[in-house]
Amino acid sequence: MTLSPLVKTSPLAGVYRRYPVKTELLAGWCLAQHFGHPEREQQQLLTGAVLVDWACLGKVSVSGRGAAEFLDQIVPGVAAVPPLASQRVGSLVALRLTVNDYLMLCLPDQTDSLVTHLEASSLTVIDQSGALGCFALAGSRRDEVLERSTALNLRRDSVLAGAVLQTTLHNIRCTLYRTADLEVILHSRNLSESLFDALMDVGIGVGLLPSGTLTLPITLLSS
Repeated sequence: MTLSPLVKTSPLAGVYRRYPVKTELLAGWCLAQHFGHPEREQQQLLTGAVLVDWACLGKVSVSGRGAAEFLDQIVPGVAAVPPLASQRVGSLVALRLTVNDYLMLCLPDQTDSLVTHLEASSLTVIDQSGALGCFALAGSRRDEVLERSTALNLRRDSVLAGAVLQTTLHNIRCTLYRTADLEVILHSRNLSESLFDALMDVGIGVGLLPSGTLTLPITLLSS
């Protein structure tokens, strides 16, 4: 595929060349729809684990005194959420990193309108969508992949859905957002390929398979 200069490329563009990837344009981003075996990828979601490139997920940082009160108008209840927890309304998620710092996640076609809305405040607002890579790790054996990737205790009886963790996976600093169905792993774009390779290496034994948005659509964030 010959890409227009206006198309945003995934930080895994180099990885894509190793596989028979079929790409799609999603909100201006060129992402993997599947890695060559869509039926197998969908089966792995049920019986093993899948790692999906969600680079196009909207990621907007919001910082400053008064952030909690302003964001509470957009995501009701977020002002009462403690640091390292989250609040979600539909497809909009607020991750509270510190008392005055948040990372907002949204569907890719909502990013521009979210930024515009946030910039009406006196807060510091930065669109991090291009600077941060993002993986979704899902499937019945995803916990086993994480156990092989960090020394942090991520048992589901102690780290519940909605939790936000600042952790290290394979020596790469990550923000992990846990939902009932998957883990959203946010990290520096320039380290995305290294993290992908490391996760795949440790995940082979539990059936981890690189997969595309056909298996795990980003709209799953709003399910």
